[in-house]
Amino acid sequence: MKILDVGCGGGLLTEPGGSLFITTINKTQLSYALGIVFAEQIAGIVPKGTHTWEKFISPEKLESILESNGLSVQTVTGMLYNPLSGYWHWSENTSLNYAAHAVKSKAQEHPVPAEFVFKGETEELRDKDSTNPGVQEELKK
Repeated sequence: MKILDVGCGGGLLTEPGGSLFITTINKTQLSYALGIVFAEQIAGIVPKGTHTWEKFISPEKLESILESNGLSVQTVTGMLYNPLSGYWHWSENTSLNYAAHAVKSKAQEHPVPAEFVFKGETEELRDKDSTNPGVQEELKK
């Protein structure tokens, strides 16, 4: 199992079939009130200017972006932070923070382009993907 943590609301799909995990803040009035007004300006939990509400994204919009880029969203789960205990908890409520898990859609998977094949692997690629026109064209070069 391989996991890449790129921190603060971002992520990368490291290889075909890999998992992408994103944690972020929903774009709601409640998230503005608690994430910016309360957390930054009143309680000082995070430094002022940490969050930009215009960059927050709803789970529906995130799912649309992921799916349009060949990813299939597996789950979206709410996350709640308790500033008194300092702990995060999973929740059905996604109105503040949420986590999304997506994987590369099977329909979007493609063989490795021939230009990324190492010397000596060309014959193996030819045997495995001899019916793929793109691979056949690259092997002719």
